[in-house]
Amino acid sequence: MAWVFIIILLALPVAEIAAFIQVAHWIGLLGAVAGVVLSGVFGLSLLRNQSLSTARRVQDGLNRGEMPVAEVFDGACLAIAGVLLILPGYISDGLALVLLLPPVRMLLRLWLARRLLRPMMQSAETITPSSAGLSVIEGEWVVVEHDEGKTPPPQPHEPPRSLP
Repeated sequence: MAWVFIIILLALPVAEIAAFIQVAHWIGLLGAVAGVVLSGVFGLSLLRNQSLSTARRVQDGLNRGEMPVAEVFDGACLAIAGVLLILPGYISDGLALVLLLPPVRMLLRLWLARRLLRPMMQSAETITPSSAGLSVIEGEWVVVEHDEGKTPPPQPHEPPRSLP
């Protein structure tokens, strides 16, 4: 799996350069350079504005007693999109624009949740107290409540039962 990462790491700059050359051919060199610079500026402003907005939404969710998983995931996706916009190149900008779309982030969140929760649910189904090295002891219990100064009411006492 590491070799796939290495191939992508080596192929991405080559693909970015090829895309830049193609865009420069279509709109001119000055327009291509201006597009890269403008996307970098937009990425910086996105990172600055969305980080504050995401922090505010997470705090509001925590104040309501909710786990702000969706807000944190959306904030992470927007931060990744901002970084991709800062990187020079049109392929990274295209990926960033895809991450900026809320339906794409929702589908990505659902896919990731299914992918991560399935193994956890399968492993939870196979754990029993005996497989975890625990023993279960059954017993009876009584809640005794008393105030200071008062004697607790007498409790009936049963003799212990023998185990089969």
